[in-house]
Amino acid sequence: MNNYSNLMVVITLVLAFYACGGDRSNQSAETTTPVWVEDVHSRTIEEYVTTTGTAKAVKTSEVKSEMNGAYRLQLNPKTGRPYRLGDIVEAGAVIIRLENKEYENNVQLESKKLQIQITEKEWEGQQSLLEKGGTTEKEVNNAKTSFINAKLDLENAYITLGKMEIKAPFRGVIVNLPYYTENVEVASGSVMLGVMDYSKMYLETQFPENVMTKVKVGQKVKVTNYNIKADTLQGKLTQLSPAVNEETRTFAGFIEIENPDLKLRPGMFAKADVITVKKDSVLAVPKEIITTRRGNKIVFAVDRSSAEEKIIETGISDDQYTEVVKGLNKGEKVVVKGYEWLRNRSKVKVMK
Repeated sequence: MNNYSNLMVVITLVLAFYACGGDRSNQSAETTTPVWVEDVHSRTIEEYVTTTGTAKAVKTSEVKSEMNGAYRLQLNPKTGRPYRLGDIVEAGAVIIRLENKEYENNVQLESKKLQIQITEKEWEGQQSLLEKGGTTEKEVNNAKTSFINAKLDLENAYITLGKMEIKAPFRGVIVNLPYYTENVEVASGSVMLGVMDYSKMYLETQFPENVMTKVKVGQKVKVTNYNIKADTLQGKLTQLSPAVNEETRTFAGFIEIENPDLKLRPGMFAKADVITVKKDSVLAVPKEIITTRRGNKIVFAVDRSSAEEKIIETGISDDQYTEVVKGLNKGEKVVVKGYEWLRNRSKVKVMK
């Protein structure tokens, strides 16, 4: 009897053990996975080819002195202080004057002004005499020629005196202003001023040969600098070389950049995204949630309290989203976090 009792105890324990194991198995099968979801909706997707290069100003000029003279840095009327690096200047603004009295005297400006008055009166007098028959047509023409030459001499005098002024050749920013002590004698041919207009810039870059059929002149470009990632500038692809470099397997391109606020500076390294395809109002999902199983691209959509495996067909992609051509409907909720642990029909709990 004792042996029988002992046997019954063992059987009972074994049954209890398997019963507990069965409960745990059932409990495991019913495990609920927490997930985060996002509605499928329409958006604009741009596919692009990315390249890099150094941004350069469209206009740049270095102004040298054309004569000797004492250095006089002028005041900036916008600030009330002497011009300095970084100042925006208008075309024709006088930045520096070189004073040279001997040079001014040699020009004889006042004498040339007087000569115009004299020759003009002589011409007028000859015309009056011609009307009265007191002179010839030749004398009138000679007087007119003298007047014209006097005017040209005065214009040349102003041009000569203009060499005493260092002017901004166009509207731009002072990027080079070599230091000279006030009143120091500056030699002819010295670098006096550097000006750049970088409200428009260009990027000379190289494209890999495998994108030659994708990039075309006229395509829009988004340009960013790695130091100012939040600011995206607009540009346009303006030139493409038809020849491929045999060593690098690349071809050259030029991108013009609109830079009205002067955020991008000359010499900065920039990234350019050339938009090759743009689609508006297409269904899209975050590209990282798409996984591949058995050769199919899939995402998980939540149906009530379970995750359903959806086989999808995709189109173009940008850096964040991929177009869904087939397999999802607008408004469906796709799993964007927690999808790594899911299988088809897994129980899920949507987290807020």
